[in-house]
Amino acid sequence: MSKYKSVILLLTVVSQGAAIIFLFINFWVSIMLFLLYGGAMLVLFILLIIERIREKEEEDQNDYSDY
Repeated sequence: MSKYKSVILLLTVVSQGAAIIFLFINFWVSIMLFLLYGGAMLVLFILLIIERIREKEEEDQNDYSDY
């Protein structure tokens, strides 16, 4: 899962930087890159939420506070 997060994070950084540069060159390409950036951010947030849910389940299984 960490490999996917790293790739998506790299995609967000590159697409945002390219979108800002293309804003001065070609407006429509810039809009598409911003949409790609937004989609990648959405996927990244979903992956982080899924990872947190899995960590929470793992913590609940290893909870020894009631012994």
